[in-house]
Amino acid sequence: MFTDAHGRLYPAWGFLLSVLLCCAAFVACGYVAGAIAGDHVLQFELIFRSLLTTILFVGFSWLLAVGHHVESRRLAAQGLPIIQGSLREFAFGCGLGFALVVLAVCAVALLGHLSFRLTVTGQALVRSLAVLFVLLTGSLAEELMFRGYPFQRLVEAIGAGGAIAVFAVLFGLVHLLNPGATAWGLIDTVVIGIALSVAYLRTRALWLPWGFHFGWNATLGLACGLPVSGIRLFNTLIHTSASGPSWLTGGTYGLEASLPGASAVIVALIVLWRLPLRAIKFNEPAAGRPSAPIADEDVNASSHDSSNLGI
Repeated sequence: MFTDAHGRLYPAWGFLLSVLLCCAAFVACGYVAGAIAGDHVLQFELIFRSLLTTILFVGFSWLLAVGHHVESRRLAAQGLPIIQGSLREFAFGCGLGFALVVLAVCAVALLGHLSFRLTVTGQALVRSLAVLFVLLTGSLAEELMFRGYPFQRLVEAIGAGGAIAVFAVLFGLVHLLNPGATAWGLIDTVVIGIALSVAYLRTRALWLPWGFHFGWNATLGLACGLPVSGIRLFNTLIHTSASGPSWLTGGTYGLEASLPGASAVIVALIVLWRLPLRAIKFNEPAAGRPSAPIADEDVNASSHDSSNLGI
């Protein structure tokens, strides 16, 4: 009922178990971080996000070992193979996120008004380093949950198109818990979820979507001083106020609920869909044998049509 003829967990059961693991880890990490940090929000985020990332790695590694008989390279099996080009994919994602946020912010500045307040102190610099760590681990944790083991199992179970739809909607719904969330913010976040899923499927690794996710958030919050999905915690050095119609500024939720933000995400989706990227395939091992990631041939954008993603 739960395993196939080779004793491996069926993808649908792997997906359900991993979702339960994600929910339990999220609640447990929030409780532990709250008990330790109290009312110190940045300290809470440091503990919560780093602990959640660690538990997800351990939990998914356990599922791979017990449910799929993956005895080695479990990090690669989760979508993070340490191979030549991994850092380049991460850096490209960071650069793409940076460029698109800057373009969207420039549009807001041209059509509306931005006012900046700069704070450069020793304490602000230290807090900025802590924020960078929070953004780095936080984006990784979200990629592990929404493009890692659970997403990969659902792709196997129902196909890439269905998995993209399910996880993009879940990604958007989770962000409804953020301050100032709106219907437009939900729609924009769903489209961001689609773009990040496409980034994973084009490369079969998390380096590119993780880099884009981190680069987008770090540029928006730390470099531009604007809310990140309604959260102002990351504005340590620069605090920016945007004035203008809500379709332009996104209101208190920020750029991700605005027309410039939506336009930037659509551009990202087109770039990630059409750009020639290198796909990494992970060989499923035979029972009792180690596994290894194998670099596939370069995937040309001209030959990459909707059938490659199953949609």
